[in-house]
Amino acid sequence: MKPELVIFDMDGVVFDSEKVYYTANKMAADELGITYSMDYYRRFIGAGNEQMMTAMTEDLGDASLVRKFMERSFSLINPLVMEGKLELKKGFLELTSSLQASRTPYVLASSNDRKQIDFYLRTLKMDLGFNLIISADDVSQAKPSPEIFNQAWQKAGHPVKEKTLVIEDSHNGILAANRAQIPVAMVPDLIQPTDYDTQNTFGVFHDLNELTNLLN
Repeated sequence: MKPELVIFDMDGVVFDSEKVYYTANKMAADELGITYSMDYYRRFIGAGNEQMMTAMTEDLGDASLVRKFMERSFSLINPLVMEGKLELKKGFLELTSSLQASRTPYVLASSNDRKQIDFYLRTLKMDLGFNLIISADDVSQAKPSPEIFNQAWQKAGHPVKEKTLVIEDSHNGILAANRAQIPVAMVPDLIQPTDYDTQNTFGVFHDLNELTNLLN
């Protein structure tokens, strides 16, 4: 497949950020006396913050405690990023270099808010070459709604969908791409693919280098 447009998810695909988020969540949970584990965190990968807050409120029965948890978590993320804890995922620079060489546009479609995305890009002090950035601020529904990918595809010039490729790491992201009827490749991060993911993707890849080799 030679795509005419590539749409990147951000967390877990461009940045190795899920580990940073988990660290912040775990620190906040410990401070507030909340039992919190990586298995619990994995439930919310690829979903928006509102879904996480709703589920945690149901589990803990205390909306005020969940708000404190989220506020404290957010306050811990940026210091961790500034300490250099946020890194690019393996193979990202190689893949985007290949896309640039073939003049294939690539865009970012992230469930994160634009302020946070811009902070990451400024802190990294690198131009990652995205032609367009679509964030949670631009959509009304989080993944698995297809809205974010449809909007990215539309604003990037709406090429033939069969010649567009989404790169995702989560089940919710796979569902969103499928519902947008855009081919999707999965590069798992903290969670392994489900049977659905394996059967409904362009392929499941160990890392972005493996995907680069195939696209070339």
